[in-house]
Amino acid sequence: VIRFIQGFGLFMIGTGMYILSQELLPGRYRNYINGLTMSLWAIGYPLGSLIGYFCNDWNAMFLVGSIVLAITCIPAVFAIESPRYYLVKGNIKGAKASLKTLARLNNMDLDLDNITITVESDQGRKQDFMQQMRDFYEYPILLIETLIQMFCWFVVAMSYYGFNFGWGSIVPDLYVAYVLAMVGELIGYLGTIVLVSHLGRRESLFLLFLLTGVCYLVAIPVVPFGSGGWSLESVMCLLGVIFVSGCFSGVYLYTSELAPTSHRGLVFCWSSSCARIGSFLGPFIFNNLFKITHKAVPLGVLAVLTVVCGLGLLGLVETDGQPIATTAQDVVERRKLHKYRI
Repeated sequence: VIRFIQGFGLFMIGTGMYILSQELLPGRYRNYINGLTMSLWAIGYPLGSLIGYFCNDWNAMFLVGSIVLAITCIPAVFAIESPRYYLVKGNIKGAKASLKTLARLNNMDLDLDNITITVESDQGRKQDFMQQMRDFYEYPILLIETLIQMFCWFVVAMSYYGFNFGWGSIVPDLYVAYVLAMVGELIGYLGTIVLVSHLGRRESLFLLFLLTGVCYLVAIPVVPFGSGGWSLESVMCLLGVIFVSGCFSGVYLYTSELAPTSHRGLVFCWSSSCARIGSFLGPFIFNNLFKITHKAVPLGVLAVLTVVCGLGLLGLVETDGQPIATTAQDVVERRKLHKYRI
């Protein structure tokens, strides 16, 4: 029961702090901070494995993890609430208070008391769960964009956690695999910063999904490398970690900018829930289906899913350099400038 509560709270904290940081950051810094934040994932998994290697007692491992989590929660107490959130809720006073704090942190002298702040779109809108659900019906494009993002999160998590919990059946030495996976993930996360800076959010993700699918397909032929247990599959899966990590980083950034402020938390929760399902199926595919079917079946299915994700992204808008939507009405207005191109 305690582990269930711990897992429930862990993702709420992580998702909430990520959304808050993205809403507080200027647009030109989001890509860089997103990539650096995701790099912590690459370091965290091997550290967890290292703790497990030296400490076989489950209670001690859980205690260490809880202490680390408790320490990382401290900044949340002092975090500034997002002005965007206050504006969506119609709390102009709260928005000004947050802006004043941000101004002081940046050594700016702003007289916000004599400035009138209004939200131009959806005047009189009441922000609550029922209104959010009605928005999906009244603005179908919001629903379509959300469904595409949920599917991408599902496939990314399936691949990402499939790799991380399936190394024992892919690479000869489990611990060597995790070290190499950490290096691959760091390359993927940091490389995605550069890629997104040059190609934008949508086109970068499109390319990363396609490359992930190619890695799956190339891994199908049985080509052993020497007598140490290495094969073409091992190498391609390690290479695939670079691209799927880039996808992982990219969907976080893209979702934070695609979803309007009025629905960002809800979209993240739904997308993350789909990712949890994918994270369960991924290890099952890598550890179980490989044993009862030809490996072309699971690898082929994963290749098709990643390619479908890449193609689905072409129906979304590019958010690089664009203002973040506040409400569903802004999502509709944003798509008027959208062009379907690669």
